[in-house]
Amino acid sequence: MKTDSLLYTSLNNELKSHAIGVNTAELHGFLSGILAGGNHDESWRVLVDDMMNDGKPMANSLSKLITELYHQAKQQLNNDDFEFQLFIRDDELFAQIDDLVGWINHFLLGLGLAQPQLAKVKGDIGEAIYDLRQITQLGYDEDDDQEELAFALEEILEYVRMTVILCHDEFTERDQSTTIH
Repeated sequence: MKTDSLLYTSLNNELKSHAIGVNTAELHGFLSGILAGGNHDESWRVLVDDMMNDGKPMANSLSKLITELYHQAKQQLNNDDFEFQLFIRDDELFAQIDDLVGWINHFLLGLGLAQPQLAKVKGDIGEAIYDLRQITQLGYDEDDDQEELAFALEEILEYVRMTVILCHDEFTERDQSTTIH
């Protein structure tokens, strides 16, 4: 499933017009990190305002778009059909790679805010988080074979997508199991 480029562009333009220092992919990564970290209450709004807008509430028009993006990600993550998708551009290859790096960095930020003890997580989740950090360090050269890069990007996107679902399942189950007595 490809990203809706019209929605991506309109949200990106809205973010720019309100001088918010992230793009759509980074915002989606941040929201996805919060959700994957097990945070499903309304505190996500405060985190977005704090991290993206110096603690000030977002403009109403932008807030509505961000809320839509949040609910879309939440619905996809809660769906048992693994339909969650990263919201990145679907056009030029190098733009996609840049979006992916920004998405992962902001995902890790959101995940860390939702799971403050993230550095202590071991096992498959700990390894996957380590892998995400390593992916953000990967570089490319514009002279690299575009076909090979495109193939590698698809593989990495799928790995990241499954890591997000794995984190969501792990942290959501853990949070729910601690409240049931």
